[in-house]
Amino acid sequence: MNVTIDELISLTGGAFFLTLGIGKLNERRKLLKTGVKAEGVVFSVEYERSSDNSRGIYYPVVRYKTTENEWVTKQYGIGSSPSAYTEGDEVNIVYDITDSKHFIIDNWQTKLFGPLMMIIGILLIVGVFIYHILYQL
Repeated sequence: MNVTIDELISLTGGAFFLTLGIGKLNERRKLLKTGVKAEGVVFSVEYERSSDNSRGIYYPVVRYKTTENEWVTKQYGIGSSPSAYTEGDEVNIVYDITDSKHFIIDNWQTKLFGPLMMIIGILLIVGVFIYHILYQL
């Protein structure tokens, strides 16, 4: 059994994506079950460069009002390139009743993010096993 470094890296990447996907899926389910829905607005869009300055990701900064009439303005944890949002876009959010700064944007993108990460992880893991069976045995 001769496992290469590339196979180990791919397995690790697959496990990472699978775990990330499961975590995001569970987070979304929990917030939809116990959270509070609100309407928010994209207050601004922040651009963050990668460490090598070759490209970057756009993150929406969302502002919404809680049931206690408290304004929350916070950068969303999931970004994209190009930006999926522009300033002034109205968004539906769901926030955690115990921590009003923990929220998700409730749209098709966040609905698919967890399952997509899981699929990528599974494909990486299965691909490594197929490669190993075909070329290493």
